[in-house]
Amino acid sequence: MVNGEGIMNARVGEAQLMRALEDLLLQVPLVRDVRRVRAAHKGGRELDGALVLRLVRGATQRWVVETRRLALEPYVAGLLALAIPEAIVKCEADYGVVVAPFVSKRSAEILARAGIGYCDLSGNCRLVSGPLYVERTGFANTFARKATLRSLFTPGAERVLRAVLDPDHRGKSWTVRELAAAASPGVSAGQAHKVAKLLKEQAFLRRVDQGLIVHEPEKLLTQWSESYRFSRNQATRFYSPLGTGELQERFVALVRAEVKKRAKGALASFTAAEVLAPHVRQHRFFAYWQGDAGKVTRALELKEVPSGENVVLYTPYDEGVLYPAHGVAEPVTCPVQTYLDLRASPARGEEAAEEVFDRYLKRAYNR
Repeated sequence: MVNGEGIMNARVGEAQLMRALEDLLLQVPLVRDVRRVRAAHKGGRELDGALVLRLVRGATQRWVVETRRLALEPYVAGLLALAIPEAIVKCEADYGVVVAPFVSKRSAEILARAGIGYCDLSGNCRLVSGPLYVERTGFANTFARKATLRSLFTPGAERVLRAVLDPDHRGKSWTVRELAAAASPGVSAGQAHKVAKLLKEQAFLRRVDQGLIVHEPEKLLTQWSESYRFSRNQATRFYSPLGTGELQERFVALVRAEVKKRAKGALASFTAAEVLAPHVRQHRFFAYWQGDAGKVTRALELKEVPSGENVVLYTPYDEGVLYPAHGVAEPVTCPVQTYLDLRASPARGEEAAEEVFDRYLKRAYNR
């Protein structure tokens, strides 16, 4: 079956998966022969497959193999990372491998951390056992299931992500209703449930007795930053005779004065970074503004220009971009949003982003 994006999601037979692993191993100079055998736990459960490898110097290795007929989701990879080491011990094997149509980067990381090998049908693999080391990545895969990650980074879902990645919420256990309420603006419980389900599938959210907790938030933020498109915000460029200090003072005063009229604004990008974690100085002023364009133009003495700007105002692609920063006097984008915007910015943006990460997020994410 092919979905609307042209991505193949067909089930694949066990025999095809086992044959792909065998063919890959027979291309390795260190491997002389591969033989498929039947194997079962000492408890009696038959395994998906088992292989005996004979190496060129006469040594043999016994591998247990788990086949998955659909693309390997990170949540499933996490379960296999617990089950396969137990199977290796019970079967007195040397190594365990997962074979699937597609193994995502996230799933591969989870398996590698547990010492489990993997192979997919495009030849991407990581097999490390004794003297054998084979790693191949970067092959295009027609079995990749991209829809899950794309739907995790939609504007509505991102509102929930800002809340769960907020450093002030570190270590918090969540209910679905709490996730919905913590998003800014709030989302429905149904939408929060969908986001929680996606996060669990990607092994970024775990259920414990107290509720749902975030797992590996730094990796989640990294994946988000790789998908984040700053260009969704509409940028308008201006010249102002005012200096950056006075621009900031006037803008902050305007945001506070207009709050009752539901106008919203926040210092953004490098200007936000100067408030949160001063490191890279910029001669330009950056801000998000969602309100009367005439008022901000008059307050900051702005003139729109095609080039030579010293003020850039963004219309946010979603109000969630204005999720508040806690414990900061000025209206400024939160550390997570500031990090995302800077990572997508040229001219030392990545350097400024890392400073924000180190100052606000690193300690919270590495408890």
